Amino acid sequence: MKRLRAAFILILAWPLGAGASQVTLSASAQTVTIAERVELRVVVRADPGVEGIRVEVPAGAYDVISRVQRPAIRSANGATFEEIITVAFFKTGDFVVGPFRVELRSRQGDGGSEQTGPLAVRVRSLLGENDKDIKPLKDLLAIRGDPRHLLRYAVAILLFLLLALAVRLLLQRSRRRSLGASEPPLPPEIELEMRVQELRRRNLPQEGEFRRFFIALGDLIKHFLQRAYGFNAEDCTTAETVAQLQRSESDGEMVTDLKAIFGQADLVKFARQVPEKEAVDGIWPMIASMIAKHKQRREQALAQAHVQAGR
Repeated sequence: MKRLRAAFILILAWPLGAGASQVTLSASAQTVTIAERVELRVVVRADPGVEGIRVEVPAGAYDVISRVQRPAIRSANGATFEEIITVAFFKTGDFVVGPFRVELRSRQGDGGSEQTGPLAVRVRSLLGENDKDIKPLKDLLAIRGDPRHLLRYAVAILLFLLLALAVRLLLQRSRRRSLGASEPPLPPEIELEMRVQELRRRNLPQEGEFRRFFIALGDLIKHFLQRAYGFNAEDCTTAETVAQLQRSESDGEMVTDLKAIFGQADLVKFARQVPEKEAVDGIWPMIASMIAKHKQRREQALAQAHVQAGR
């Protein structure tokens, strides 16, 4: 009798919750190595009135490499939305990812929000159980006798180095003055375009020199950011550079492209990852789009200045 009553209650309650949205969070792997990519899948099953979703990814011990929304699957009973968020961890240990807040967008306006559950991810070192770490350094050799007689040689070498440094600084200063007097410097986007063309002609990715390629590319872009936005990007980490860009640049697509390029560069430089050919080929359209936008901004600023001068 009790079982029949419980079944009857479930049947009555089922229509009340049938229209509620269901949100799930899953990971492609829950035990990964450092810098390995992890795909986080957010799947939302909602009623037919929901037009789309917006996933809020909180800050954590990971870097977001890319975000891709799959096309919605619709039926008479509702719609299914999916977004794939690719992240990478650069620290070892046990981490908790999420929960993520999912905003539902409907035709009437605010469709409410749902929240995923958290996920546990373990990040281990690249070294296996049988791998050996770096060997300890050898003991220092004992120096017999009084080493103070070497001080005069050290002082002489130090004075020589200081003199060479002073001469170099004077030459650089005089060269900058001569260049500044002869012609103005190129705009940042034009300089970046020329230096990128030189880098492409070196064919480093085709020769397997991925690390050299991304180091050179990162230096070019950070030099451009320093000239275009006025912050010392060459001395900033990837996270600091992206944070400065988000404060200085209103074009979200440009910030996302640069974040993806720096993320791929970090994986190659620090995790020794070999990128796919499509990943390298996809960098050039991003840089070309950024250069074109900065050229358009400069042309608009010049046109506006001419208009104001003619008043």
